[in-house]
Amino acid sequence: MNNPLALLGRFGDRLSLGARREISNASPVPLAHRTRTWLMPGLSRGEYVRQMETYGTDAVIFPIVNRLYTAVGEAQWGAWTNEVREEDRTAVKTHPALDLLSNPVPGLMSGQELVEAGQQHNDLTGETNIVVGRTPGVAFPTDLWPVRPDRLEPIPREDGYLEGWLYTGPDGQRVPLETDELLRHKLPNPLDMYRGMGPIQALMLDLDSQRYGKEWQASFFQNSARPGGVLEVDRRLGDDEFDEMRSRWAEQHSGVSKAHRVAIIENGAKWIETSFSMRDLQMVEMDGAQRDKTLVAFGFPKSMLGIVEDVNRANAEAGEYVFARWLVQPRLSRWRSMWNRQLLPLYGDRLAKTTMLDFISPIPADSEAAMTELEVKSAALMALAGTGPFDAGKVLEMLDWPDLGYKEPPPPTIVAPAAPGQKAAPVPAKDDDAPEDAYTDGVDMAMRWKVVGEDDENACDPCRKNHKKLYRSRAAAYADYPGGRGYIKCVGAKYGNKCRCKVVKRRASS
Repeated sequence: MNNPLALLGRFGDRLSLGARREISNASPVPLAHRTRTWLMPGLSRGEYVRQMETYGTDAVIFPIVNRLYTAVGEAQWGAWTNEVREEDRTAVKTHPALDLLSNPVPGLMSGQELVEAGQQHNDLTGETNIVVGRTPGVAFPTDLWPVRPDRLEPIPREDGYLEGWLYTGPDGQRVPLETDELLRHKLPNPLDMYRGMGPIQALMLDLDSQRYGKEWQASFFQNSARPGGVLEVDRRLGDDEFDEMRSRWAEQHSGVSKAHRVAIIENGAKWIETSFSMRDLQMVEMDGAQRDKTLVAFGFPKSMLGIVEDVNRANAEAGEYVFARWLVQPRLSRWRSMWNRQLLPLYGDRLAKTTMLDFISPIPADSEAAMTELEVKSAALMALAGTGPFDAGKVLEMLDWPDLGYKEPPPPTIVAPAAPGQKAAPVPAKDDDAPEDAYTDGVDMAMRWKVVGEDDENACDPCRKNHKKLYRSRAAAYADYPGGRGYIKCVGAKYGNKCRCKVVKRRASS
């Protein structure tokens, strides 16, 4: 039949040319070929299988993919209120989606195993596909199953983007899937909107070349670990003689266990070795070059593979940061997008709009950067609040620091003038608001100014409260008492009465 999906019945009428319905994935331009109704041009099923087989056949791809899916699978997930800014979110203690993710296939698969299987497919083929399982009578999804990408085929709409997916089981049975029955995320493929493309595709040619070299190397050792050669005879052999000589030579000398046997050649035949050595193949150089190409294709730091030939502690820590920041976190972000945009809507609009799933960041703390930040913020705190006119609480808020119980440091020590014949002794300066009797005769009176006023019933409240206030310097005193007289906040002065307050230098006895 021209339309294989007509066999499936489940999509049936919706695939007919006359069928039209409002769907969310309709496209304003045609994306599918008018004569094609399912598998679009792209990778064949066998090519997907070849990509997945590299995991078990390549000694570099295996540890790279293993470390990636292990790190992604170990991430911790939680539910929060759906807010734009992370600091505004509130943790949600219970959520049905979290229960499903922690136990996606009861008794068979854990949440970590589900993510690891899906991420393994993604790193090998560029696709993660998870089938949503349901139980009759239950409105929410009840299980999640990772499936191989080579068993899925997209079903494009002739009047839109995507009708669904067709899953082909190991026994050839075909199962159609609605778009909401398959959760998936992929690395974009520039040639096929329906399928993904991973780093393995970019490496396949190099991997094939390396595989052929390994097979040649294996054949070399199977053939006595000696190069090939030529049996030379001085006449034309008949078919029977030719077959007999070839079989007897292979029987006696082919294989590592038969190496170094003495060869007996009859009828004047001569053995001529070909001039060749294993060094000519440069297998070690080929292995190193292929390893580096694979690391580049994945963007994988060398130190994370345990290669320490040019690694020290500094670039090893940098490699851990690169691994977490540029490899693990972007992969977790794709999982987060899939959970929030494809899984949560299956629980209804209310949960999908009010809550979100998110992961705990895997990026390790940078101790050196943290210490640098601490030093910079400490210096800023001391500069702004310690000696400047800024409120300590406001400075802590600006620096995004908690309340540290900050206290302004005491003024610097002032050396009192010494009398003739006496040694000067340092005396700590006091705060302006300290009691008058807290000062000693040793304080430098030239640096201290005192408010003098009339403390009677005619004095206004601001002047009475400022009576006997102390200032460190003349400039500070004159800021409140311009020219040394008249308090700037005097209530009487506002109504034309002369303020009776002034500031004077303190005396030792005053």
